Formats: sequence, C-alpha cells, structure tokens
Amino acid sequence: KRGYRYGLCGRNDSGKTSLMRAIAGEQIEGFPPPTELRTMFVETDVQGEAQDGSGKLLSELSVLEFVTKHAGLQKYGVTEEMAKEKLLSVGFAVDDKEMAPASLTKQVGRLSGGWRMKLALTRAMLMKADILLLDEPTNHLDPGNVQWVMDYLTSLTNVTSIIVCHDIRVLDEVCTHVIQIDNLKLKLFKGNLTYVADRKSVV
Repeated sequence: KRGYRYGLCGRNDSGKTSLMRAIAGEQIEGFPPPTELRTMFVETDVQGEAQDGSGKLLSELSVLEFVTKHAGLQKYGVTEEMAKEKLLSVGFAVDDKEMAPASLTKQVGRLSGGWRMKLALTRAMLMKADILLLDEPTNHLDPGNVQWVMDYLTSLTNVTSIIVCHDIRVLDEVCTHVIQIDNLKLKLFKGNLTYVADRKSVV
C-alpha cells in the first residue's frame, strides 16, 4: 500500500532479491505497468563490470553522467539541469576543486558506500518512483549515512518501500510491516521486525 514500508525477510537464497528484481523488471503477472506505477530498484553496487548503453563501464562514469544516462530517467524526461539540482541538494559538490568527499565530476567507482547510496536514491527521487526496492541499503555505511537513509525513507509518506536488510535496528526504525518469504509463499505481518518476532501478529 502507498506510504507503507515493508521489510522483506527470509532465509538466505529464499528469493528476496529475485522477487525485487522481478517486480522491477515487470515480470510479475497482474502488476500495474510503468505507465501507472513507477518502480525503481535502488542498486548501489556499481564496482563491477556493468556497462551503460554505449559500452562504458558504469564505475567510470562521472556522478552526473551516471544519473543523466540512466535509460529510465531519460524516458521520463529528466534533464541534466534537473539531475544537477537534485544531486547538489543531497550534498554533492559541483566539482572536485571544492575538496568535498563527493562531486558531480567524480567517477562513480571512486565513491564511498554512503555516497553511492545517496547517488542511487537521487536517481529514484528524480524518477518520482512510487515503489522503491532496496537491497541492503545500509551495507558498508557509517552511522551518519545509515541515519540519513533511515530519515529519508521515513520521510516518504507517499512512496512505498520494500527493504531487504540484515540490520535489525534499521528494520525496527523504518518498517511499518514485515513480509516473510517461506517456501516461495509470502506472509504479511503488521509492525516492525521486533514487534512481529515477539507477537507474530498476522494482518
């Protein structure tokens, strides 16, 4: 439901990430099309060999290029000026001369985990996503950036989030509901992870 934040839980290899990729890839039967519902899988791992449409490694793109060359954002008419404005609003500097930890001209592969998370969420902001799918959004983040992610997610009153995370504190502070995957079946519980674990209060 709109505005709810779901913690997606299950054993390792139970299909949590596969489910989120299927939602993002429009592979769920009966799911509303992108014309009705915008879904963004928030990925932060750009260190590998993933490439953009022109064959350039994503990790070699500048922060600004990484946003403006995203096919989904181009489709929705996001301009370079719009991307620049949003990136600056979350703390990116204009260029490396400002001696900031992250700038619009910095290569994505050189960003810390916290700044990669901010970059990935900025793309989702620009897309005006209705549903955010987050796989371990606080991995490798320092406490300050973990808090930034939690504050951002809880501020989204009109956006639905589905979150996979091993940090119980994050799930307790962020989630309104818990979805458990068990033998490829989904069970929905109301409340955060600790509340559900204590009471197993099925909705």
